[in-house]
Amino acid sequence: MAKQKLESIPIERIDISELNVRKTDPEKGIEELAKSIGEIGLLQPIVVFKRGGRYKLIIGQRRYGACKKLGWKEIPALIIDLKNETEAIIASFSENVSRRDLEYRDKMGVSTALLKKLGSVDEVAKHLGVTSQTVRNYLGYALVPEPIKKMVDEKRLSVSTALRIARRIPDEKLAVRIAEKIMEVPRSEDRRNIIDAAGDYPGKGLTDIVKIAEKRKFSKLTINLTLRVGEALEQACREYNSNRKDIAVEAVEVWLQTRGFLK
Repeated sequence: MAKQKLESIPIERIDISELNVRKTDPEKGIEELAKSIGEIGLLQPIVVFKRGGRYKLIIGQRRYGACKKLGWKEIPALIIDLKNETEAIIASFSENVSRRDLEYRDKMGVSTALLKKLGSVDEVAKHLGVTSQTVRNYLGYALVPEPIKKMVDEKRLSVSTALRIARRIPDEKLAVRIAEKIMEVPRSEDRRNIIDAAGDYPGKGLTDIVKIAEKRKFSKLTINLTLRVGEALEQACREYNSNRKDIAVEAVEVWLQTRGFLK
């Protein structure tokens, strides 16, 4: 990071930078945070850079919002001299991931913005400190229709299910109807059946798709995982807000598809 200095700056001269990666639900938990800051003070300054006579905030949007809610006139800020926009995006991403997990669509937005600037998935992964496959997953989320993304944001649908719907059902209207339907279905196997039936029979209506799905059966397989693989699976479940069965099925299908066994 470039030159930096700590100062107390006027809150009224701060703007949220478009480079701040937290776009989704930034007000979440603000009341609790404001109460905490009111009781023990601000333990970590926000981070800004100067543009003209104002300050652009790239790290600490929730802290800034909480202090503003408390009626503060000034706030401690680390003022940095950025080399370029890419540096600002990476700094904001790293900070937010370490403090409160970003919503999935924010991660997708960061990956998309950096891909345009850095040119390759591997470069984006290297700068963000995640795997290339993780970045590809973030980018793939861009294909998910907005109404389905909203269901994911509201925790009514898992990320892995949303991605499966987007890949299998290109018709957006049908995809949204299927997403709404499977929220009524408790078993993940039955959900996958409905999604796959819709993908295999795109001309069918919702009622017919559900009937086709009900006739399908799953081939069951029990496998033993090493501790390392098991831990990775748990991490994937948290990342995708999904369950182990769905992630495992996804992994097997992707492996078979990439090697030409599954068309």
